[in-house]
Amino acid sequence: MILLQHSPKMVYDDAGRLIEVILPVEDYLAYLRSVMAEADWETLPDHIQDAIDRLLIDDVRAEKETAVDLDVVLTSD
Repeated sequence: MILLQHSPKMVYDDAGRLIEVILPVEDYLAYLRSVMAEADWETLPDHIQDAIDRLLIDDVRAEKETAVDLDVVLTSD
């Protein structure tokens, strides 16, 4: 379960049916992390799987900047 920081914007068609929900980026990323932690991967639609893949790739890229090479750690004794 996630707590959204901002209220989502609901978009309706002419018949009054909900057709779209707009979230700020921070809330969308929190939603994806929640889905990633709680859902069965095989049951997720492809577009959600792709979004989570991109999120994980971005995480790895951010961590890579602060990563320390294992050889450096092992030889620093």
